[in-house]
Amino acid sequence: MPWIKEENFYLTVLLLLILIMAVRTPLDTDMWWHLKAGEETWRNGEVYSVDTFSFTREGESWLNHSWLYQVLMFLVFRAGGYWALSVWVGLCAVISIAFVYQQMESNSMIKVIVGILAGIVSSVVWAPRPQIMSLVLFSAVGYLFYLYKWKKVNRLLWLAPIFILWSNLHGGYILGIVFMGALLCGELLNKILAENSMEHLSWREIKILGIWILACSLVVLINPFGLGMWKIPFTTIGIESLQNLISEWASPDFHQFYQQPMLWMLFGVIAAIGLSKRRIDGSDLAVLVVFGWGALTARRNFGPFALATAPILTRHLEYFLSDWKNTIVDKFSFARRWLSSISGTNDKIKSGYRYAVNLTLLLLLSTAAIWKVYEVNKPSLINQVEQENFPFAAAEYLAKFSASGRILNEYNWGGYLIWNLPDFPIFVDGRTDLFGDEIIEEWIGILKAENKWQNKLDIWEIDYILIKPDRPLAAAAAETWETLISGEGIILLGRKE
Repeated sequence: MPWIKEENFYLTVLLLLILIMAVRTPLDTDMWWHLKAGEETWRNGEVYSVDTFSFTREGESWLNHSWLYQVLMFLVFRAGGYWALSVWVGLCAVISIAFVYQQMESNSMIKVIVGILAGIVSSVVWAPRPQIMSLVLFSAVGYLFYLYKWKKVNRLLWLAPIFILWSNLHGGYILGIVFMGALLCGELLNKILAENSMEHLSWREIKILGIWILACSLVVLINPFGLGMWKIPFTTIGIESLQNLISEWASPDFHQFYQQPMLWMLFGVIAAIGLSKRRIDGSDLAVLVVFGWGALTARRNFGPFALATAPILTRHLEYFLSDWKNTIVDKFSFARRWLSSISGTNDKIKSGYRYAVNLTLLLLLSTAAIWKVYEVNKPSLINQVEQENFPFAAAEYLAKFSASGRILNEYNWGGYLIWNLPDFPIFVDGRTDLFGDEIIEEWIGILKAENKWQNKLDIWEIDYILIKPDRPLAAAAAETWETLISGEGIILLGRKE
């Protein structure tokens, strides 16, 4: 197109497709308590760090490592409601894939295909949560090191502000540290194997990389919690209940189709490495092993895996396809015409016609993106999703007929209740680092109606039970508690007077 280069055209197409995929109804289980914490921080002018949402940890200090994201999220929501949150998530997904696209080495069509695959794999963690910012910053760090290693352009000074910002947006900064550590190990592997290549880092460059790992580990302490920020990754991982209670922390279930693209991408990278004549670089191997292991261990690591391995896939795919293309062209003359059309070099298609087609495609994709934003944020759909996935009727009932009260709640409903019923403290919510194994395991025992559950309800002075009707507690408490609301997927019980 006269006003846009071919490379930029393909990038624009990819990013519009990613935006269409990423924009969705922004109702997430953890979204609500993040919004409330952001509101509290904004309203009081200080970071919300002492729990007032639950009665099990009331008054306890909480290392709120996502405080800055929560404030930004609250301001976005206050300015534009659900549609603004929806667009926010979409733009974050777009930026993360844009950084990855710049790291890919292949023709534009292959880069678009791999970018779409990376987007599909990452999409399982696209939600209005702080993790979405970790994807953006992780891909930015990847781009800086791509420039440093493969293009010999040093822009590593940007790492300092990135990690300072990251440590105030989300505890996922550890992903960046792990990524740099994998690169360092990979470059040392290159030296051990005595591989001399312009693509490998020199000893001086390896030393600089090590210094930046140390520097980034230190600058993350520039946040309201100081040394406490170093504890976050280990505190979270150390909670054993995460793997059993929260699906995103569990290993992926590849019987579920939407989780299979991660497996396709992993096999694709391995196949491309095996089929190409290019020897795998040590840093690529280390990154693939570390983030491949992470994705196979916990579903929440799908995004970092996709962003880290997409450039590796295109590097080897380009080598393989170049050899394959030359072989096919030599044997089949008709293939020359087909391959030329793919690469956009077919002179039989007039330039004016191609420009018109490209412009039409961009207009259609832009229209589709706008339509998607409108459709997924229609009030009727928002209400439907809210009523189907959250205790809407129970919250409405309690707001109408009760002034306050302690609620034993479902884990995934805690945030919703915090936002909609601020005068009703809850038992547990998505802040696993605050509650730990002690509270979560006690909550599980009560739901199973085990270990003197009646006494625990009395000790905690619980006024209402709001859970799913298939929980053993629902049947066990039916005789001694009054059923206030009972419907599909929800039961609200109150103490009998």
